[in-house]
Amino acid sequence: MTGIQIGQLIKEQVKRRRLKAAQFASLLNVSEPNIYKIYQRESIDTGLLQRICLVLDHNFFEHYYRQFSISSRESERDFFQKENELLRQLLKEKEEKYHLLAERSTRFGERE
Repeated sequence: MTGIQIGQLIKEQVKRRRLKAAQFASLLNVSEPNIYKIYQRESIDTGLLQRICLVLDHNFFEHYYRQFSISSRESERDFFQKENELLRQLLKEKEEKYHLLAERSTRFGERE
């Protein structure tokens, strides 16, 4: 869903901190097998992620924020592109009507 492999990001940060899985487990107050399960996760409970952020002194929420920001900008850009296209179409229609009216006016004036 999000494209973020949170477990892999956590595992990488643990390695950067040069912690063993057992040490990390102790700091989080969970069992070592749970650490290996965390490494496999694609999503994670925010409460647990908050604890992991504190233990590893790393803001993992930032990864989600960046992705959300990019998605929002892309959605916003798409919205404005569609709106711009609609406005161009409306302008084109108004110009066509104006030219038709101007043509009729000219023809009507010639008949008199």
